[in-house]
Amino acid sequence: MGLASRRMRTVYVAEYPAIQHRHEDGHIVTVRLKRAEGGFRALCAGCETEFVYRKPAPSAVAHFKSPLLPPVKGNWEGGDDDR
Repeated sequence: MGLASRRMRTVYVAEYPAIQHRHEDGHIVTVRLKRAEGGFRALCAGCETEFVYRKPAPSAVAHFKSPLLPPVKGNWEGGDDDR
């Protein structure tokens, strides 16, 4: 498959400022996201991939403190520092 016939692949990521990914030859490559076109993007010429940063959305699931975990010193939100 020649370089002229390959298409640019777009991958949306939630990590910032650097992305590590593996090329087909097994090498791990790091690319840095830079501000471009209204967002943070990085191009990897080695695998013809464009990485686009997307800020993670807040969780739709309510998270509650586990009753099984011991109190943590400095957890002022829970009010359990008095034990």
